[in-house]
Amino acid sequence: MMKKATKWIGLVIASAVCVTSVAMLAACNDTKTEEYTVTFYDGTTILDTQKVKEGEMATKWTPTKTDYNFVDWYATPNFAHLFKFDEPITENKSAFAQWVSVNQSEDTREYYIVGSGTSPILLKSNWGKVFDSTTRMTKTAGKNEYKFTLDLQVGDKFQFAINESWHNQRGAGYLATTKLDNGTVAFSGSATIGDNSAYRNDIKVEYAGNYTFTLTTHPDDDTYESTHPEYTEAKKEAFNINPLDKISWVRNGDVIETAEKVVDYYIKGAGITNWKDMYNAATKMNGSDGVYTLEVYLKEKEEFTFTTLFTVGSQVGTGNIYLRADILDEASKAYLDQTASYNMVAKAAGSYKFTYTEATNVMSVAFDASKVPAATDYYIDGTFAEGVDNWSGYCFNEKFKLTETTAGSGIYEIKNVALKADSEIIIQAFKAGSTERGEWGTESYNGLGSYNYTYLYDGGAAFEAVGNGNNNIKVKTAGNYDITFDSYAKMITITAHN
Repeated sequence: MMKKATKWIGLVIASAVCVTSVAMLAACNDTKTEEYTVTFYDGTTILDTQKVKEGEMATKWTPTKTDYNFVDWYATPNFAHLFKFDEPITENKSAFAQWVSVNQSEDTREYYIVGSGTSPILLKSNWGKVFDSTTRMTKTAGKNEYKFTLDLQVGDKFQFAINESWHNQRGAGYLATTKLDNGTVAFSGSATIGDNSAYRNDIKVEYAGNYTFTLTTHPDDDTYESTHPEYTEAKKEAFNINPLDKISWVRNGDVIETAEKVVDYYIKGAGITNWKDMYNAATKMNGSDGVYTLEVYLKEKEEFTFTTLFTVGSQVGTGNIYLRADILDEASKAYLDQTASYNMVAKAAGSYKFTYTEATNVMSVAFDASKVPAATDYYIDGTFAEGVDNWSGYCFNEKFKLTETTAGSGIYEIKNVALKADSEIIIQAFKAGSTERGEWGTESYNGLGSYNYTYLYDGGAAFEAVGNGNNNIKVKTAGNYDITFDSYAKMITITAHN
């Protein structure tokens, strides 16, 4: 009897286990798969939504819109990346429709190449200082298509724009591709290709050659970055973008013409040049055998960098090489801070001697706080005044001496100076209190420098360099003028006297 009871108890337990297992299996089968929503937009308008189970893929479909053709679905509202319908959905997603107008108006704009580098065309462009037939793209008849062919060297930078205000910029973000068919990278941008931030970024050459570029435009679909902090209606064309526009290109072969490039380095800063490109003896690094030096007095907290000037044959233009804080050797960092953009900042006032070695791309700095500018008197000199001996009757003549506007400011001026047409003028510097030049090459010589057209910051159309190697300031328009000299920046300003 005991054996039978045990057998029945075992059967009951086994049955209970089976029932429990079935119940648990049923419960597992009741677990729901996670679902996500894919929202399809036209701008900010929702066109449709799809519920997609986790791990499955969204279904691609084609919307319609009056007067527009559908282009594709993008993963970002700025159409930077296509929406990937072949990837499993693991979170809520958005897709944005891109459209193109059915009927495109003729694009009547003229596009030009703007940039800098060793290409003769880019040197001439000089970052958009020249807009003429040599820098203008050729428009294809009957199409919104522009072409331009030129030699490019590694490091050259450029983009396309319609005028000197850099409106309707078409930069790296418009490139259809950055690589040759064999995978060689030919171009890059300073930001991710396709992002809004990249539309106006320069196209940088990574592989030299002769290239033909084709810019295709869609003027009826232009938009504007109205949310940009610097956007205004008055300058809206500076924020013109169009993700439908594309820059395609072909490499025709190697560079057709080559010429030796000469690179000169110049300091540029907030106070030392008022962030202007000033190419003169006071800002230029002197160099030989690839080693360049410049000794200059800098005020405390002066922010600055070094820019370049390229000379190729007879062409001279702004370079695209910059010497910044990231190439300083470790010892030099004791004297200089750096900004987020790697500009250098002087920690203290004093004399800084910079030495840059091209072969190693390293800059070193020697600092001397005891070296300060000597007390100086400044005079205007030249051939400009009636009844005064040319080049001998001006210096040490109180009538032509500049006076400091405020003690310690370093800003000197002389007002209401009558200047004859076709005359010449410069500023001469002497040790303070000097009454004569003294003998050249001896301790008695009192001259501290002279400043010509290369130091003129703002003279307008009334002045030009004399020419033929003579950089004295030539007066083109006679009149009465106020002359100001910034002794720290070594910059001359001449304005009409009111």
